[in-house]
Amino acid sequence: MDLIFLSLIVILAIIVIWIVGKGLILIRANEVGIITRRMFGNKLPQGKIIATKGEIGVQADTLMPGLYFYIPIIWRVERVKVIEISPNNIGIVSSIEGVQIPPGRLLGDEVLCNSYQDSRLFLENGGCKGPQIGILKPGTYRINTQIFSVQQKPIVTVQQGKVGIVNALDGIPLPSRYAIAPGPLGDHSHFQNGQVFIQSNGYRGTQLETLQPGDYYINPLIFDVTPVSMTVVPPGNVAVITSSVGEELEKPSGPAPDLPENPDLNQPIHENAEHLLISDKTKRGILRNPIPPGQYNLNTAAYRGDIVPTSAVTIDWASPDGAKETLQFTQKGKIETASVTEFFKFGQLRVTSQDGFQLEVDVRLIIRIPADNASFVIARFGSVYNLIEQVAHPLIDASFRNEAGKQQALQFVHDRTKLQQTAFEKAQEEFKKYHLEVQGLLIAYIKVDDTLLKTQTLKEIAVQQQQQYQQEAKAQEERIAVAEKTARADMQGQVIAAKLSIDINKDNAQAARESAYGARDATKANAEGAAYANEQVGIGTAKAYIAQKEALGAENVAMLQAIQKIADGKIIVTPNILVTGEGSHGGNLLTAYFATLLDKTKEKEQ
Repeated sequence: MDLIFLSLIVILAIIVIWIVGKGLILIRANEVGIITRRMFGNKLPQGKIIATKGEIGVQADTLMPGLYFYIPIIWRVERVKVIEISPNNIGIVSSIEGVQIPPGRLLGDEVLCNSYQDSRLFLENGGCKGPQIGILKPGTYRINTQIFSVQQKPIVTVQQGKVGIVNALDGIPLPSRYAIAPGPLGDHSHFQNGQVFIQSNGYRGTQLETLQPGDYYINPLIFDVTPVSMTVVPPGNVAVITSSVGEELEKPSGPAPDLPENPDLNQPIHENAEHLLISDKTKRGILRNPIPPGQYNLNTAAYRGDIVPTSAVTIDWASPDGAKETLQFTQKGKIETASVTEFFKFGQLRVTSQDGFQLEVDVRLIIRIPADNASFVIARFGSVYNLIEQVAHPLIDASFRNEAGKQQALQFVHDRTKLQQTAFEKAQEEFKKYHLEVQGLLIAYIKVDDTLLKTQTLKEIAVQQQQQYQQEAKAQEERIAVAEKTARADMQGQVIAAKLSIDINKDNAQAARESAYGARDATKANAEGAAYANEQVGIGTAKAYIAQKEALGAENVAMLQAIQKIADGKIIVTPNILVTGEGSHGGNLLTAYFATLLDKTKEKEQ
């Protein structure tokens, strides 16, 4: 008996030690205790998973750090690690217990439950089964992992130069007449508080509000964020904004309007339909005022920006290639790029002349869209691409074809300047209807048919040869003239000397003649003067003789004259041979001679 009793005591001791050893539970600081009741309790109601009133099963309550004792046969305590949400992450919570999510909803509403750390409070406050709106921000949480599963997701980051477009996955279904969810809706802290968004009757779908660069604690189960590049309007351009915000525009009822008698692209667009140009950005349509160059946090889902160049746009037909700036535009729903200064390029214009020759013409058209008219261009054509494709190319092509059909090929080439001016003026007139400015139209090159070009080349060569021969003949003539002038130049010294000699002789002869004329005149004048003087002297002498004769007598006068001449040395008084007369008065011969002289002198005077 003693041995049996001792054995029982040993067995009981072992059982007690096992119970105590198994029943003592130490919950450490980084752990949480999850309790499960195995027996000796009420069964859970149908559809319940978590016990809140001590029923058999997983208990809602958890054990905080400390030492606990639970009878291992009745209870099972599981120690699990606390949940740590690392920086730059959030915790997405899903519950296996709670009420059903309301119809039409995707996520369970956030209820007061100490960030899902109080499971009993979560269930008592009507927490829903399934994915939750609420999230766990970076930190440490003691969560009953038998009720809640937590999945870490990276936070939403919008980089610099980007804008976040938000798409709500839960909320009130968006009415069919809307493309963009209207807003704003409550203070949901930039979609970081999903419960406020839901309580403010937020709509599903693309939201009008955007996220600026930064980090956001957003639940990806309710909001999908797509970062897109900021809208950049380069210098020399504007952006015409097309709004998709607001209700769909009403379409007029009744029959379609009558077509004009002469329809063209200049007639009003949607005259009886919708007003495309608006000034209220909360309504659908094309905004009347474009935005200038710069960077914009534009919601590209709600607003489409069509880049319209306001500087010179060059449209080339077979222009040379070159690296130029690019321009974005929308074509058939896709973003295309083209050059700013060479916006579009076509092949050479192929035209046929009046005489049947094929010509290829290179043309460059320079246009400008005023900023104030950019919205009209987009409203009419949808894009600048369509404008060039539908208006510029057909207009220029038809213009040159018509002009070529009126002229012969060579005349078409020769009248290039006139043709260019005519096409420019016509383009100005036509493009003015579409609110455009034509700044220039240039004909760069005209390629002529090879056959005509060869004939014209041969003709031109013949003409050039003829001109060459004429020039050579003229050159030979000029050469002869040059040789003659050279010879003349070489003899110029002698010619000048001869000319000078002739001039000197002429001058000497003239001087001699003048001297002779002077001598003659002087001699004549002297002779006349002497004659006159002699005459006067003679007259005076005669008068004196007469007076002397009358006073003295003829003989005495003659005697006086003789004596005077003897005194002047004109008469030799003492001759070599002396002839004397008879008588006492010295002879009669000398007296007779003087008397004769006196008579002759007297006769002359008379």
